[in-house]
Amino acid sequence: MPVSPSVCKLASFFIGIAEIWYMSAPVGECDHCCPRDDSTDIQYQLFTRLNPTRYQVIPVGLQNGLGVTSFNFSNPTVLYLMGFSESTRGVSTTTLRNAYLNSGHYNFIAVDWSRLIVFPWYVTAVRNTRYMGKRLANFVEYLDRAGVRASSLHVIGFSLGAEAAGFAGKELRRKGVALGRITGLDPAYPGYSLSNSDGHLAKGDAIFVDVIHTNPGIFGFPQAIGDVDFYPNPGKWIQPGCWVDQLIINREFRFIYGCSHVRSWRLYAESVGNPLGFPATLCRDWKSATSDCQFQVHGYLGIRAGLQMAGKMYLETNQSPPFAKNGP
Repeated sequence: MPVSPSVCKLASFFIGIAEIWYMSAPVGECDHCCPRDDSTDIQYQLFTRLNPTRYQVIPVGLQNGLGVTSFNFSNPTVLYLMGFSESTRGVSTTTLRNAYLNSGHYNFIAVDWSRLIVFPWYVTAVRNTRYMGKRLANFVEYLDRAGVRASSLHVIGFSLGAEAAGFAGKELRRKGVALGRITGLDPAYPGYSLSNSDGHLAKGDAIFVDVIHTNPGIFGFPQAIGDVDFYPNPGKWIQPGCWVDQLIINREFRFIYGCSHVRSWRLYAESVGNPLGFPATLCRDWKSATSDCQFQVHGYLGIRAGLQMAGKMYLETNQSPPFAKNGP
């Protein structure tokens, strides 16, 4: 029996600064699901310095779809996939978008897949990360045919978005194509904890995979899964400033919803404007039975992370913005 269209309409409510998007039924493949429709479920929204706040939809069906937008082939291209129950007008997308466009000339593409990851249907959203991964791989191939090499792309994903980015990378690898970089911002752990590297974001999904772990073992992956894995403060499941009393004192109470989880994209966004703000040290463990990690700068968390880095890296941050202990 077909699902009534009325239950397939998006709506939202706020928890603190977070706008939660929900539907009465999930989008997917089940008896009570709303049917998938890529024309409405997935949209690639382009922002540049020519249109920093009003997006242009990239018409994937057109042969010269990029030509009817402000896309600049000379500028680096970043794609961002937000997490569960978010939309592209949400705080993580707008914060990252503004950080990039304030720091330089970029093609910033926000992937709107909010209907596939809608609240409260988390289990269906987990399934949809594989679906989104295949569609994103098709989009990357579309960009590649248009002259934007896949190896030049930087895909950033938060939580479920990081897992979808990983599946896109795996799909492309099967076709002999390699993404340049995937940055996983606290990749989602529930629904992926029992899988092997084929079932979640992992090293090899792009030429370079860097991961930031801010809520390990709760909402985010605890294990090291990338080429380089950053553990701020160092790998605590509750980040400094995220205890309720600290949120009140620091006037950060609006971030009470998933405070430690969202700290991943907050740190990364800050790094875009302050690339050397988060120096990190390479250690097997932060503390061991014999000695503590002796801090030496082996690299930087965030936008400055690169191919020369590998392993588990640790750092400390401030408990409220600016989080970087190194000023710009």
